[in-house]
Amino acid sequence: MKVSEMRAQLEEDMAWRLDEIRHLFNHLLGDVKPEDASVYSLRALLVMQYAHLEGFTRNALSLYVSAVNSHSLPVKELQPELMAAALAGEFDTFRKGASSGEEEGRLTSRARHQIAFVKKLQELIDGPVSIAAEVAVSMEMNLGSDVLKRALVSLGIPIEKVDNDQYSSIEFVKRVRNDIAHGSRKEKISGGMFSAHMKKCEEFMNGLSRVLTQALSEEWFRLAS
Repeated sequence: MKVSEMRAQLEEDMAWRLDEIRHLFNHLLGDVKPEDASVYSLRALLVMQYAHLEGFTRNALSLYVSAVNSHSLPVKELQPELMAAALAGEFDTFRKGASSGEEEGRLTSRARHQIAFVKKLQELIDGPVSIAAEVAVSMEMNLGSDVLKRALVSLGIPIEKVDNDQYSSIEFVKRVRNDIAHGSRKEKISGGMFSAHMKKCEEFMNGLSRVLTQALSEEWFRLAS
């Protein structure tokens, strides 16, 4: 995948998400200022905003993984983080522990997992590395700063490439979304805070797109020669 192709796909994905948020904003608020809007409208918009932040992040990181895979590089040419990402599924198996079925005991199951791990290593050494995006950039937890940083580290992208205020914005939207989902946030959200984080939503998508495009353009996934 070329840099221009990934950039175009990121822009297309971001465009429809932002259009949907703006459409809902106009439908719920119209000419009403955020500070005068009902708490229900603001809560609905923030829940939608979180859903799109998470969806865009997952899709953007998956596009980057696909772009890296398209280079069909051997292990010796990749940063160690990318090899670890290619083994993410096997690491998860070890972390969760060997499950024993009805026909095999726990020790036998563990031995089979170890053999599968070695086979995967052999595949990576002998052929081009392929990373499973659904495992490497999994959002099994709510998107937050730690989840995003973990995904960036796994792909060899320095976490400082994303601005600190963008991490803070994600934490705010996640926290508000969780409070709404759990029924613990019923009070009014200030208009200034709401407007600031609606703006940061677009800034975050643009910022992540810029970082991933730069990472692909400069091939941060390769070992320095």
